[in-house]
Amino acid sequence: MKYKFKNHEIKRTCDKAFNDYSSYKSYLMKDFSDRCAYCNLFDKSIGISFEIDHYIPKKAFENKRPELLSLYDNLVYSCKKCNQIKGSQFKGDVYSVPLNNELFYNPSVVDYNTIFYIDEFGTISSDDEKGQSMINLLKLYRPINNLAWICEKLNESRFRLNEKMSILDTSSDAYKFYKEIKNTITELYADLRDYFIANYNEIGVYN
Repeated sequence: MKYKFKNHEIKRTCDKAFNDYSSYKSYLMKDFSDRCAYCNLFDKSIGISFEIDHYIPKKAFENKRPELLSLYDNLVYSCKKCNQIKGSQFKGDVYSVPLNNELFYNPSVVDYNTIFYIDEFGTISSDDEKGQSMINLLKLYRPINNLAWICEKLNESRFRLNEKMSILDTSSDAYKFYKEIKNTITELYADLRDYFIANYNEIGVYN
């Protein structure tokens, strides 16, 4: 079984130029639909603020193309773990046009749905050679990513059950049946979400 990696499109929406790259954060949040470009984690899932990654990292361009520090097209919305793990990893020519880091597909240019998918266990997978390399370089195989996906799917199930229940008579057997299922899923979701947040926020970046 293969599930889509993400359900949104990445679109650059800012028509302004800022000297301080942090000023782009609200635009990047919108561009990337509140999700990490690399692991697809939803930013509201955790208590830690997302960060701005430089697709071509600072260490690679700082003495060559310092303008890349605040170049909008070089900025990527990223969770803390992916940003830290990606770090200064770079291969290629910093002067390339368009921007290119040969180690990673540019998430603003390449649709990651064509590179990655989620398997039946919630694992980020790829049949693409470079995609497989990215999984290793970014440690997208971490169990925390499986747990994030499972939590999200459980939450989606809760909303779908709410929709079904909203059109039923509250005294009907069908309503009671769906309510019982929803309560079970809600309890499981709450437990797993607490475990996920505790692990993401408190355990080292490589977990």
